[in-house]
Amino acid sequence: MSTESLKYAKFDHDGGKSYASPMDVIHDDGLPHGQKKSILEEWKRRVAAHNRADGIQTMDHELDRAIERLAGLGT
Repeated sequence: MSTESLKYAKFDHDGGKSYASPMDVIHDDGLPHGQKKSILEEWKRRVAAHNRADGIQTMDHELDRAIERLAGLGT
């Protein structure tokens, strides 16, 4: 079994943090709202590019839900 589909199952942020799920980004109290949004959008972009390359849909819905929830939190 290939682990390639798990490549973007987590997100390693430039600041040294790693997120196991999009909700972990939302719950990180050390990040301002704008940075959370940027991380989720970048994660989604990477997943979308990966999905196009291998034809396997991974995490799209989970990332969409996290972005929508973050938008509802405002600030």
